[in-house]
Amino acid sequence: MPKPLEGVRVMDLTQVFAGPACTRILADLGADVIRMESPNRLDITRNLIHTDNDGQDVPWERALYFTIRNAGKREIVVDLAQERGREILRDIVAQSDVVAESFTPRVMRAFELDYGHLKQVKPDIIMISLSGYGQDGPYSDWSAYGMGLEPSSGVSQLTGYKDGPPMRSGLSFTDPYSGFLGAGAVLAALHYKRRTGKGQYIDLSEQEAAVPMTGAALMDYAMNQRLPTRIGDRSPWAAPQGCYRCAGDDNWIVISIESDEDWAAFCDATGHSDWAADDRFSSLEGRQQHHDRLDELISGWIKTQDHYQAFHHLQKAGVIAAPVLSGKGALLDPHFKERGQYDIVDQPHNGKRLVGRHLAAKFDEFEASAAGPAPTLGQHNQEVLGGLLGISDEELKELEEQRVITTEPALPVPGPIVSAALKLPYDAFLENGTLQAIDDDYLQQLGLE
Repeated sequence: MPKPLEGVRVMDLTQVFAGPACTRILADLGADVIRMESPNRLDITRNLIHTDNDGQDVPWERALYFTIRNAGKREIVVDLAQERGREILRDIVAQSDVVAESFTPRVMRAFELDYGHLKQVKPDIIMISLSGYGQDGPYSDWSAYGMGLEPSSGVSQLTGYKDGPPMRSGLSFTDPYSGFLGAGAVLAALHYKRRTGKGQYIDLSEQEAAVPMTGAALMDYAMNQRLPTRIGDRSPWAAPQGCYRCAGDDNWIVISIESDEDWAAFCDATGHSDWAADDRFSSLEGRQQHHDRLDELISGWIKTQDHYQAFHHLQKAGVIAAPVLSGKGALLDPHFKERGQYDIVDQPHNGKRLVGRHLAAKFDEFEASAAGPAPTLGQHNQEVLGGLLGISDEELKELEEQRVITTEPALPVPGPIVSAALKLPYDAFLENGTLQAIDDDYLQQLGLE
């Protein structure tokens, strides 16, 4: 079935998480996404979460983190430090609709590849820059990752336990969140271009993207001059509410009781009519006041329960509950499987793999799924530069000899990607905590064998 962005070409200069998440959505919607890497600076996610690492000669092609973010894209490897490399990029931009980049602002300006220059190449180009702090302002040139952007957006001030310090979430959620917002912004710009014929520049600050998550705290201070207090898993509108340990190794369930009716249903479902009859717990205010005692009672019951069985039992009784899924649990979850949450791609050097869908919405008229595997390094150099730009085989060979283009990284690469580190055996990953455990039959469990 045709997809809505077929015929749209995206030049993708992004790396790591936010930018690749943005362009992965565009690729899933049918856009021809051509990502570009430098031979001297690979995307650092090529060194994260390797599959079946056996010390082979191309370890940079084994990282599932990279595979998931870049499925369905094409790739070229071009050295932008060389003028000919920048010429190649400009020539591709001249035949593109969108340019996406995720560097600090000074990088594109130094290469004269910022929006002002690229607009001269393609007047109606749409360009999105996903940076930590935006393209201007006193913080604009500062380096940024999700671990710092989440606190600096104000979100971490709200997360944590009572009387404890601010805490980050376990995931640097500003990265995927910004990527999803970026995809929406590009779609809006494409719609505007269809109506007016005009391109535009999108300056997306990941710090600012997360600020709306703190909206209630901002309004509370603006209206009441009151700063928020951290409350952990608890809620001003529900009690009891919390995350409770179940039977087994590190199995948990979340339970939330929002009304007196929910409380009665919970007590009935757990076989504890005595809790329902206790005057201390007969109202939301009373349950809030005696929350610590409720946590003790619920923990005593739930600790012998299987988290999945308790989830189904409570939900059938009308109680809000959900198991806390591990990565393995999410991959094997029957609900996800039935709904087709994961696409299966035949990944070069890795075989069949699951890649999660970045766009969870289901469409009647088309399927927003991965168009194919993630590209290998420079896999489409000839296809893009020869087919799209018309560069001859002779010139392509010269460009390879000059290392303007390549299919192999310059190793050892300084920084996070070092060839020796890429080839660590599994026992080393287990020892340093990169991996928690290994199931030898994991492919069979996932239905890939």
